[in-house]
This record gives sequence, structure tokens and C-alpha cells, in this order.
Amino acid sequence: MNWQHVRAMARKEWWHLLRDRRSLALMLLMPAMLLFLFGYAIRLDVTEAPIGVLVESLDAESRELAARFDASNGFRVIRVFPDRDALRESVQAGEVWGALVIPADFAVALRRGEARLQLILDGVDANSARLVRNYARALMDEIAREHSMPALRLDDRVWFNETRESRFAIIPGVIAIVMAVIGALMTSLTMAREMELGNIVMLRTTPLTRGEFLTGKLVPYFVIGMVDLLVAVFAAVYLFDVPLRGPFIGLAVVSAMFLLVVMIQGALISVSTGQQVLASQLALISTFLPAFLLSGFVFAIENMPAALQFISYLVPARYYVLLSKVVFLKGLMPLVLWTQVAALATMLVALALALRARARRLGLAS
Repeated sequence: MNWQHVRAMARKEWWHLLRDRRSLALMLLMPAMLLFLFGYAIRLDVTEAPIGVLVESLDAESRELAARFDASNGFRVIRVFPDRDALRESVQAGEVWGALVIPADFAVALRRGEARLQLILDGVDANSARLVRNYARALMDEIAREHSMPALRLDDRVWFNETRESRFAIIPGVIAIVMAVIGALMTSLTMAREMELGNIVMLRTTPLTRGEFLTGKLVPYFVIGMVDLLVAVFAAVYLFDVPLRGPFIGLAVVSAMFLLVVMIQGALISVSTGQQVLASQLALISTFLPAFLLSGFVFAIENMPAALQFISYLVPARYYVLLSKVVFLKGLMPLVLWTQVAALATMLVALALALRARARRLGLAS
């Protein structure tokens, strides 16, 4: 091996890296970003899980038990329900992860050593439901030991996922990740390819408007993305036995909104970089990692640090994952969670305006 040749090639590659500052910055920042996201976003414990309490008796023992749950590090009582109807509505709307029901005869049963409590869990997030149940059992055992009383019996009931199958919560989230990656990756290459091949110069001589050019570029990928959605829903229902309890048309509408958001995001990355390789890398980083870690797909957002919770509001998958789970498992129309739909619509408009402005600065079409 001629080391002089190796040195010359290495020197040439170093100069290439130094000139390509965006790729160099990506390589240097990637490890730090991965450590930050994985280190802070992945939490397998529960901290201040939002729960509600229904106290059917006003005796001192019931109030003390409710206060003990609120004072623990694992739980945060955000609602005290007046009746079971309010409890049902709160769990169905996703306001709480679970609800503790203290029956009317709790004090009398406690003195006889036969105290029983009921814990209602939202099974849409199977992992969080499992953690809440385990923490609740541990806290009740601790209370029983402190007061030298028989163990308190906890009857837990999981709503919307009675069989407690984790795939019921995972599959709708997987659909979001697949659509995010495919949508952004497909469109991240299209503009950059035109710029690398020099076709943009020829397009400037055509009567195409910017809107016509951009829409024409995105339509084929939108059709492919919706076909992918149909395949994913078919596989979820008929291969993995995930129940689709809500209307498919509602799921299709919010899916189309989410697909347009990630497609325009990919196109914006494409016209900003002008390089297919860099555009594809940025598209994967800006869609897959946030969708996997910051969307609530696997790890509960409420358990993350406040800074990451704030950043998650900028992740489109955060809203779509919740809407997808609600349609699949709770059987609700997406408009019930109108704030999530409004957030996707706002992102869609903002990204479309940003893409149009960027295309105008680059002189794409007329």
C-alpha cells in the first residue's frame, strides 16, 4: 500500500468535509442529539401520573387515602369526580391515566380488614396502564404496613383494552411512524433531485406557477401514502386483530392531514438543502426520532422533562398518534379531540406557507 496515496486521498476527503459544512455539522451533532433524546425521553418509571379520584364516602379514612395518593411522587390527582359519569367522561377523553374509586363502605370494610378499592385504567397506553397499576399496588401495600392493617385489595379494570394486549396500543403508533418516515423521505428527494439535475432552470421557462409546480410534485406521493395507509389499517385489523372501533372516514381524514404535513416538511427540507443525500438524512432525523421518542408512541410525554414536553408540541406525530389510538380503541370521532386536529391543521398551513416562501426565494417556477 502506498501511504502517500492514502495521505493524499485522506487530505482530499478532509477538504471535502470541511467544505460541506452541513454534513459535517450533522455528523458532529448527531451523537449529542441521540444521547439527549434517548437519555431524557426514555422513562420506564412513573412520575406524577395524572389520575382522578372518586370518593363515594366523606369519612376521614377515605379522605386520607385520597390525600396519600396525591402526596406520592408517582401520582398527581388532577380531578376529584362527583360521580361515575364524570369519571367515565374524563377517562374517555384521555384527561387522566386512571381513576381510583373509594367505595362508600370503605371505612367499615377497613375496620373489618376487608377493604377493597377499584382502579380504572385507560388501556390505550398499555405500558402506562401497567405502570400505574403497579405503583398503585405498591403504595397501598406501603400504607397497610405503616398502619399495621391487612393488605388493601385492589380490583383493577382496564378500559378500551380489556385483554391488556400491548399491540393494541403499539400498532396505531407504528402506523404514524411509517407514514411520517415514508411521507417525508419520499418528498425530501424530489425537489433536491430536480435541483441537482439542473431541471429547475428549464422549469423557469415554463408557464407553471409555484402552486402548480409544488402541487404537481406532491400529488403522486400523497396517493401512494394513502394507499400505504389502507395497507397498514388492513394489516392492523386483519393480521394483528387490533379493533377499529371508530369510523374509518374519520381516521382517513386525520391521516391525510398528517401525511400532508410530513410531505410538506420533507419538501421544505429538500428545497432548503438542494442535495438528495443530505435531504434524506435530515428527513429521517426530523421524522423518525421525534415520532418514536416524543409522540407518546412508546414513552409517556408526561414523564419527560418540561423542556422535551415543550418540544413535543412541534412534533406532528404527537397529535396523530393520539388521534389514531382514540379512533382505533375508543371508537371516537377525531373532532372530539378538536385541539389535536386544530394543531395538525395549523402545522399544515404554516409549513405550506413556508414551502411557498422558500420556493419563491429560490425562483422555483414562475
